Parts: sequence; C-alpha cells; structure tokens
Amino acid sequence: MYDVDCLEKIGANVKFLRTMRKLRQQDVAQTLGISQTHLSNMECGRVKFSLKQLLRLANLFDCQLECFFDPRQAANVAVGGTGQDKRYTQSDMELLLTLVKKSGQP
Repeated sequence: MYDVDCLEKIGANVKFLRTMRKLRQQDVAQTLGISQTHLSNMECGRVKFSLKQLLRLANLFDCQLECFFDPRQAANVAVGGTGQDKRYTQSDMELLLTLVKKSGQP
C-alpha cells in the first residue's frame, strides 16, 4: 500500500534522475505538459504523479517504472546501469545520501 512517504520517494527519485541527466525542471515540465512550479511540487512530494506522467518520465530517462520507487535502481540508471566504477562528484554523493535517508533504507 502506498502512503505519503512513498510520494516523497517517487519525487526524490525523479529529481535525482533529472539532476543526474542535467535536465532543468522547466524542460521536464514541458515534456509532461505541466508548469515548472507543479513539477517542483511533485518532486517535493506535495503533489502526486499520475501513471501517465511516470510513463513519460520513464521514457525520457530511459528507465523502468521501478526506478521511481527504489533509490538504488534510480542510482543504477544514473550511472548507466553498466556496473562500471564511475567517479561521483561531491554534489552527486550528497544527492545520493539524501535519497537514501529519505527512503529509510540502510
């Protein structure tokens, strides 16, 4: 069953993937047919994503829907899903840490 915490995880994962792809909120919002402010509210968990929006985002980010529910899968997609050792910037590490903390998973 989904709850408010799940919404925050979805939004945080969308934001993480968007940031790792170096996409602006405005550009992603345009793809979804919504305003930048509305996308910001969605990324913060204040507004729900529709299935249609998640499908569009999955196509945009070239990932499966599960990436929006699991921070580990989102991180795997962000690094290309190759399993290769990639170097992260300090900013990348802080964003990953924030996602893990929000997910409540060790």
